[in-house]
Amino acid sequence: MSARSSDSSLSSVQLQNHLKAMRRTVSAFGVMVIGLAVSTFFLPRLGNELVSPMGATLIGAAAALWIGFSANRDARARMDRIKRAFAVHGEINRLLQDHHRAYLIVLFRLLAVAGCGIVVAVWGAGPGLGLAFFILAGILMLTSWPTDHKTRLLVKRAEALRPDEDSDETFGPQ
Repeated sequence: MSARSSDSSLSSVQLQNHLKAMRRTVSAFGVMVIGLAVSTFFLPRLGNELVSPMGATLIGAAAALWIGFSANRDARARMDRIKRAFAVHGEINRLLQDHHRAYLIVLFRLLAVAGCGIVVAVWGAGPGLGLAFFILAGILMLTSWPTDHKTRLLVKRAEALRPDEDSDETFGPQ
């Protein structure tokens, strides 16, 4: 079998197990975001001598936007490294584990976006506006929902980086 074959090395069982684990993870993070959003309505509003409520809101907004937009760039870079590593080791289980770890990092970053909502709720404009940050984090989590298509595409692209097994290329001087 050529290393460039599509995703034939990914069994249906592996795919389903991977998707279940990934979906459990994102669901747990989604529950955390909802819990944090609800809890902000019960947190005391605190004053801050360093920054006004509007300043805290703007700082929270800037941080949330930077974290949210850089999460995609960071995830893409991580996935490129994972695919290149797969090109060397060729282990589908390791590829899926690395994928899950990279996804976990993305979810932590999106949880940090929700954390900006806490800052806005406690030190900024209040929990009403802070709710927007939780909604943003939730939407970004939903757009990252693991699907069969995305996972198969990852495996296909990772396998495309693998050298042909039946080629007679030599690497380096002999």
